[in-house]
Amino acid sequence: MPLTPTTTLAVESLLGRATKADIRRDPFPHVVLRDPLSPALYEALATTMPTAEYIGTRIGKPLTSNERYNYMSEHILRDDDMPQVWKDFVTYHASPAFYREFLDLFREDLIAALPDTENRCGPLRSLRVGRRNHDTFDTHDILMDCTAVINSAVTGRPSSYRGPHVDKPYKLFGGLFYMKRPDDDATGGHLELYKYRDGAHRFTTSPSEYGDNRFDIDPKYVEEVGTITYDSNVLVMYPINPLALHGVSVRSVTPHERRFVALVGDLQHPLFDLAL
Repeated sequence: MPLTPTTTLAVESLLGRATKADIRRDPFPHVVLRDPLSPALYEALATTMPTAEYIGTRIGKPLTSNERYNYMSEHILRDDDMPQVWKDFVTYHASPAFYREFLDLFREDLIAALPDTENRCGPLRSLRVGRRNHDTFDTHDILMDCTAVINSAVTGRPSSYRGPHVDKPYKLFGGLFYMKRPDDDATGGHLELYKYRDGAHRFTTSPSEYGDNRFDIDPKYVEEVGTITYDSNVLVMYPINPLALHGVSVRSVTPHERRFVALVGDLQHPLFDLAL
């Protein structure tokens, strides 16, 4: 079906069919949902997803090997060339309704891992939900986003975009909706899940392109315990806590891009501290 910037399709939630029975708790609570979107909606999004070159040109980021290119909801909603199906998709997945779906699924697991959560940020079901780079913490308690993300082609030698890490402690949840192209024959690029090895460990910090720090850990401190295959129309979602260790496996040299949507909910203050 040819799409124009004004083509519309019914909005579907990535969590619309999720139940608590879908939650896997080893090595940390998460869900893996296959085909959460109907074939028609997935195809409409997949065939019109922006490329790394498209995103890089618009955000002013040079194209290099296996780098991350983020086209946030603010960019998509302001881009007259993006189809309406993408605008509707990112609007819903950065909305109070989607936040409520996340809480219905994961609130008990989130509190179990971080019992002090509601003392730090207030009752989770009462948080005022806004959209990142549109609203501010002056009037909202959590700022969500739904971002089209490309890891660019791998040139020169195989590489991993990012090794073992925990997402930033001020984020309430993380979500990865994979959109692998049918012709992508590259190896790797899978989501690897880890747990800590016995004994002391420490994280290292490095600045992110957003002006804050990210937290990575040397592979010697962790053990790989599972792999979620990078594929098409697959959602991985989880509450963030110190046990939510994950990374990306090495991708082979390839002209293909690694494509996904990132779902986030940012709080003003961190919910936990990482041993540095």
